[in-house]
Amino acid sequence: MAMIRAYRDLEGCMQLFGHVLRRAAVLKLPPVAEQLTRQIYFTGASATAGFVTRGAFIGTLIIVYVIEVLEADAELAVKILLWVVLREAGPLLAALLVLQRSGTAIATELALMQITGEIASLRRMRVDPCDYLVVPRVVGVALSTAVLTFYVQVIAVGGGMLLSALVVNATLDELAHSFFLLASPMDIVYSLLKSLLFGVSIAVISCYHGLHPPGISINAIPKAAISAVTQSILVVMLLNVVFAYLVFGVLFFGLVTAEL
Repeated sequence: MAMIRAYRDLEGCMQLFGHVLRRAAVLKLPPVAEQLTRQIYFTGASATAGFVTRGAFIGTLIIVYVIEVLEADAELAVKILLWVVLREAGPLLAALLVLQRSGTAIATELALMQITGEIASLRRMRVDPCDYLVVPRVVGVALSTAVLTFYVQVIAVGGGMLLSALVVNATLDELAHSFFLLASPMDIVYSLLKSLLFGVSIAVISCYHGLHPPGISINAIPKAAISAVTQSILVVMLLNVVFAYLVFGVLFFGLVTAEL
């Protein structure tokens, strides 16, 4: 029964994603464009301050742990900032924060609209709910996740580098120079593509569960949100593993590696 439900959810999410790709042109319509603007503001602009704080905290925490436990020198500190914070922790942290804030909000809002009959009212007015509600949310969350990932990376790497300069025997200029020597355009492209996929996955799964709550009572709303969060976390983690292996050849905590 659980397998059948999981297959049904996967099929429904893929169909919803296909609809977003086919109907992306509706973003030119003023009502849909307004929904897109609101979603970008909610997911991106209004969350920037919290993301900056968390980004600085996570970058500092990672580098403190590495320096304390591994007795890292300047070279190792820079490699950790690049390989862990920039490539992996930045996009992953941004995706989890977007899921915590926007994924739950989307699933809850759409489930409430479905239960109270607002979705049915849109259909009676010959407005496709997927065009009006899903397409702008998916695009808005994807774009916001990419931008917030960049914010988190800049703050986390900057905070970690500043702390490293205070702890290890190296200046901030030396650390920054080493970092930019090791970094490559592939790191930026990798992070951008991964964050876009994370955002699309979170938005599609949240919209799907919001439009298909497990019941018609008010109790179905938190259940829809819980399903959206748990499945989004699973998909984000799987995408992270797949990307790390395909691009850098690292899998299973380093048991399978490629030359960097």
